[in-house]
Amino acid sequence: MKLTLAPNPLHDQSQTLYIDKVATLIGENGSGKSTILHSIFSERLNSSGVSKLRTVCFSSGQNESFSKNFNEHVRRIRRRGKSMALSSFYYDKTWSKLLVFLATTLIRDGKTRAFLLEKGYAEESQDINKDDISSKLSFSFRIDKRYAQRVQAALKKEEVGEKGTLRQTPFYRSLESFVEGLIDRNYLFEDKLPTREVELSSYELLSIKFARIDPDEDIDEVDFGDDPSISFLTQAVNGNFINKRSFKLRLLGNIELDDLSDGEYQLLFLYALIDLFDGPQTLFLFDEADSHLHYKNVEKLWSLLHSIQGKAITTTHLLDSISAKENSIEHLKVVEHGRINEDNKIKQLINRLSVLSRAKSVEFEVCGKLPNIALLDDYNDWIIFTKLASRAGLDVNRLATVHAMKKSSSYATVNETFGKSKIDWLHGLSKIESPLVTTQIFLICDRDEAALDWNTANGVQVNGKVYRELLNAVQWPGGARVLPYLLAWKRREIKNYLLSYSALQHYRVLGQVNNAELLRAPCYLQQGNPGDNDDIRRLNAKSVIDPLINTDGVGLDTERLQAYIDLIPKEEISEDITNMYNFIIGKL
Repeated sequence: MKLTLAPNPLHDQSQTLYIDKVATLIGENGSGKSTILHSIFSERLNSSGVSKLRTVCFSSGQNESFSKNFNEHVRRIRRRGKSMALSSFYYDKTWSKLLVFLATTLIRDGKTRAFLLEKGYAEESQDINKDDISSKLSFSFRIDKRYAQRVQAALKKEEVGEKGTLRQTPFYRSLESFVEGLIDRNYLFEDKLPTREVELSSYELLSIKFARIDPDEDIDEVDFGDDPSISFLTQAVNGNFINKRSFKLRLLGNIELDDLSDGEYQLLFLYALIDLFDGPQTLFLFDEADSHLHYKNVEKLWSLLHSIQGKAITTTHLLDSISAKENSIEHLKVVEHGRINEDNKIKQLINRLSVLSRAKSVEFEVCGKLPNIALLDDYNDWIIFTKLASRAGLDVNRLATVHAMKKSSSYATVNETFGKSKIDWLHGLSKIESPLVTTQIFLICDRDEAALDWNTANGVQVNGKVYRELLNAVQWPGGARVLPYLLAWKRREIKNYLLSYSALQHYRVLGQVNNAELLRAPCYLQQGNPGDNDDIRRLNAKSVIDPLINTDGVGLDTERLQAYIDLIPKEEISEDITNMYNFIIGKL
């Protein structure tokens, strides 16, 4: 599903959000997670024409922005005198008792009923209906004088043959049935109905004849086929017939919903929302739905969200949520200043999560979600490699499933084992508690001064018994089959592959490389030649290359890098780039 997001107070540009069942927004406080949710909700409320997408929004706390926009939406609908179908709705916890009651009453095989039964909070009838016979909802109910006057005015209109009056709406017909069946059989809407305390059982709710929306009625919202009791009761709350804050829900054993733990309370509420409103055309917006939840219930929540028929956009700051096995890397979206930032996503994820609990394991928790990993000495190394590969005519889209991670090669002296730091990292990854989805890990090392033996068949894999033994010593959990490969550039480092006769000549710095102090003849860079010789391979080219591709205070400037690479003819790109590309895609 693709959503075009309108500009928001923190980001003045529209942006596109792709949702694969669930999109989870993460970021530090004030980054704009809730702001993005609010912009989506506002856009759905204000959309003109028939909305085929139902938006259900929930916030774990009172969010004034959501409630303000929604209340104005309800007022507009009431002013038009239209029936209100639930195409867009905002719920906070003040709705929980009503929605839990409706869910356990109407959805007999739903998550809500199952949870109440599992915990001993509900009892079912023994007949074929399997009704909830224990839950009781109580609340304050009234009809004010103004509404009674509107009914009387409608009667007079009908006496002269006018059709489509207030009395013909589904809400009024449901209200009439509700009052007659539960409150006062003799009430005729001639005056106000003073406040009454009502206790509603599942049986009583099911016995009332609520009116459905006439499909031929002129309404500008879609009827999603909900039970008409849901539409009536929600409208009754928003129309001040029912005092929302008077709701009390008594469960089996005279336990009130308020007596449950915060975690149980919230999980039940979320179950109710999904039981009542889930469908192929539903978009859930959940703002920190995992707050107050025990980690076991966090697991239940994400399992539930990934099993819905509709789509969900969520926010979270909990590591348990981010590391949930259902949340793959595609589901996680990093938010900065109201913008969904997919640039250097893995780096951003780790930086954002490093302040959370279990900080030392954050990096491994994130990486365990990646199917394919490339460990390089710097994040920028992957950027340079892929841009060079593209310039060489290779399809870098085939590398999209490979995610770059920064980890040094740890080869400062000849006494150190080449690539040891990267191999030690593998041991850390192998010890994560979360499910491991990784299958391929490419340890791409800078050569530096190392004397290495490369596999002649592929030109990038490092040979040597000691390296094979070190890799084989990693014990992967739960029978996971993870294949690590120790690879290295034949040149000193990736920036060395930016040495190009044509590009350096363009910037008039060719002479800084082609001189007798650095290179022996005939190893000078030549036009149309990649320079694959030992003198070029050992050369430290940073002092020449960095000023051409970096920006002060920023570091690597991708625009300057691209401009530089565009000057390199295909024939001046080393075969090592093609070899590394071919090796990686050959393992995917």
